[in-house]
Amino acid sequence: METFIRLAESVIEFESDYSSTPAAEQNKHGLAIQQDELKALWEKTKVAYDAIINNEGISKDDIKAIRRKHKGSFSSYVKCMSAMASQSDTLVNAEKDVQDQSVREHNIHLPPCDTDVFKGDYLSWPAFRDMFTAIYILNKRLTPVEKLFHLNQKTQGEAKDIVRKCPLTNEGFQTAWNNLCESYENKRIINKQLKILFNLISIDSECGSSLKKLQRDINNCLSALKSHNIDISNWDAIIVYLCSTKLPDCTLALWEQTIDHKKDLPKWEDLDKFLSNRFQTLETMSGIKGTKSVKASKPQNTRHPSEAPTKRLGAFQTNVTKYTCKMCQTNEHKLRRCSHFLKLTPTERIEFLKSNNACLNCLSSGHTVSRCTSPFNCGTCHSRHHSLLHTQTIPPKATLPQTPPSSAKDVASTSKQAAARRNFNKTNSGKSKNVKSNYVNMNSGVLLGTARVNIHLNGTDFSARALIDSGSECSFITERLKRRINLPSKNMYAKVSGITNSTSAQVKEACNIELRSPVDLLFSLHATVLVLTKLTGNLPSCHISAMTMQAFPDLILADKRFYVNEEVDLVLGGDIYPQIILCGLKKNVLSTLLAQETVFGWILTGCTEAPNPTNNIVSYHSEVALDKQLTAFWELEDIPKNKNLNEDD
Repeated sequence: METFIRLAESVIEFESDYSSTPAAEQNKHGLAIQQDELKALWEKTKVAYDAIINNEGISKDDIKAIRRKHKGSFSSYVKCMSAMASQSDTLVNAEKDVQDQSVREHNIHLPPCDTDVFKGDYLSWPAFRDMFTAIYILNKRLTPVEKLFHLNQKTQGEAKDIVRKCPLTNEGFQTAWNNLCESYENKRIINKQLKILFNLISIDSECGSSLKKLQRDINNCLSALKSHNIDISNWDAIIVYLCSTKLPDCTLALWEQTIDHKKDLPKWEDLDKFLSNRFQTLETMSGIKGTKSVKASKPQNTRHPSEAPTKRLGAFQTNVTKYTCKMCQTNEHKLRRCSHFLKLTPTERIEFLKSNNACLNCLSSGHTVSRCTSPFNCGTCHSRHHSLLHTQTIPPKATLPQTPPSSAKDVASTSKQAAARRNFNKTNSGKSKNVKSNYVNMNSGVLLGTARVNIHLNGTDFSARALIDSGSECSFITERLKRRINLPSKNMYAKVSGITNSTSAQVKEACNIELRSPVDLLFSLHATVLVLTKLTGNLPSCHISAMTMQAFPDLILADKRFYVNEEVDLVLGGDIYPQIILCGLKKNVLSTLLAQETVFGWILTGCTEAPNPTNNIVSYHSEVALDKQLTAFWELEDIPKNKNLNEDD
């Protein structure tokens, strides 16, 4: 009995405390906690009361007193619970009014939301279905006949014909909507998405917009498949493969480097993130390069002032048939594979090509050798003509004996001096003094950094092999390459000196070129290069095995044929060296080589061992003659003739 009395008084005391608390101090969360506490207290009181009433040993007077106590505590419980419920409703309504007021304030200037007109397109049906359902079907203020009226207004073409078949009544709306859903909820339309996915356009060169478009097309197809409840959770291997086959080589190499676990199948989520980072990087680089780009100065006109400008007339003709083989007048084979052409002698082939205004280097018509862009030359003498046109009358390219690295560097000499020396040997062989030859046997060599670069001129990129030499103060270009791409030039008189500070060549021309990178399409650099007849010998000077290419699977080499003994058309010196060198550096490649990262790719320098010993013979020849000495005097005193132009010119 004492327990019941104590619990009943606790209920009454709880109600008294709540009534004395100001309403401003109450909140809905505190009221919820108090309600739970009061309910638990009343449950205990009720259990104690039932136990006392069922006890037969209690007198009637005690039972009356207990019932009065129970009645008073129950009245306090009901009163307190009612007050807390009313206060909670008041707080909730006040909070809802604030939210409604905020929503009304934010929607004042918003335009009304509506769906587009549905014209019967399978791809746009999911969007139309969800929008029409949200705006019209779930609107409780609209009757079915009003919904059918709006459905008529929002459809066109075949879809409108389906809706019109149903009468404009309350019962007709559900029938029209079911017919519309049955007609256009066709999962076979995924064939169109699969066709897009399996016919993505390949990217030839890395570009931010191209990568973004490829990524967007794939994600759009995947989103359309998901909207039709197609499970694509296990398609990662297929999607990654399809996307990888469309990426350029440089982008694909960067993606492979980001894969940590080479043996695991990559996920589309990782490739999608890589593509986003890559095209954002390219766009950022494009913005930076665009702000720092400097327009190249306009090349000076090499036309003589007295020459009148030539008028060019364009002729247009239709229905012109161009045959692949000029001799057979057929498209079945090319001229170099023509049996009739191969039966001719080299001299007859040259006459035939000249009569047809064809190029003697690539055998194509429409241009001459000076304008030929083909990088290939004669395989026998390396001159600027086709191998099928090589004759014995055409002298092979003279190859000077190589000098050992430990003795001296190559000494450059002009072609005029070499020709004069040969003529003098014939006429004055008795007056010359010869020195004995020195013999050196070498089994190692030095690999110099070479790169394949593009020279941009009049919208066309011309490929050239360049030697990157930080020890040169200027950049140089061969006269052969200048003539091949028809570079405009300007007069410049300078002397080129070598190690012993002796003049090795004289420069009379200079060209302004625009360098571009085959790897980074956003790179562009304007430079001034000096024109020389010959820059250096074929590089590399030592024989390197082609098997060394297998040691560079993760490097994008600037010159993929660095091991092939070929000519060098450009020397990129210290004037542009800081602008083409990047931060990448790898030492001890193949134990002896150094790899440096450039805008054209990675270049390789250092000592390398040749598989076979190379015999280099160095001969020194001295000529003593009065005619030779006099010739040297007037060659040194030859003063360039500068033409002074007046204001009109």
